[in-house]
Amino acid sequence: MAGGYDAIYGTLIPRLAGCDFAESAAQLGLELTEEGNIKARFLGRNYLITKDGAEPMDGKPVDINNLSVLLYYVLSKGSGQPRNSFTPLFRLTGVLEGRWGQYSDMMMRPLIREFGGNYPRFCRAAAAVGGKCQNESEGRHEWLFRMLPKIPAKVVFYEADEEFPAEIQVFLDETAPMFLDFECLAFLVGCFVKTLIRIAKDGF
Repeated sequence: MAGGYDAIYGTLIPRLAGCDFAESAAQLGLELTEEGNIKARFLGRNYLITKDGAEPMDGKPVDINNLSVLLYYVLSKGSGQPRNSFTPLFRLTGVLEGRWGQYSDMMMRPLIREFGGNYPRFCRAAAAVGGKCQNESEGRHEWLFRMLPKIPAKVVFYEADEEFPAEIQVFLDETAPMFLDFECLAFLVGCFVKTLIRIAKDGF
């Protein structure tokens, strides 16, 4: 499977040759360097995108899917501004909720295992990738994230109580499909989940 993900990234690199980086940076809220490359902040880390691909500026290892998401974003023809109106991923695609439910559970289950019984641990990981807690009530916490400059996200964390287990839900801005297609948005959410878990396991 990893080889398949490497192949996806490999197919994106040649497309960078025809990409106007200045135009992409202006449309997508990215930073253009003096050398004409692009700098991007993604899940708490800085990346440099050149015509040869993307790489983390801290030199540390990175999941290949993170790099693919960045290239998809740079190559996007999307424009406009997010509405800060959030919805589950399946509703952005027209997929039936029942069909999406199993896949969504599979994506969220690792978050529940890692953080479901330890909300403070989630808080530390969320803050490490730039998340901000915006709204709280008894046992319910809303966090806002800027996954990419034009793609904000919301996470709702429900702490366990006597009746229900802990639940974590991830929502994307309803304009997200203007910038990335469904498959890449699924990659984006997967990268987000893996990053939070990696940060928690590696320590703060």
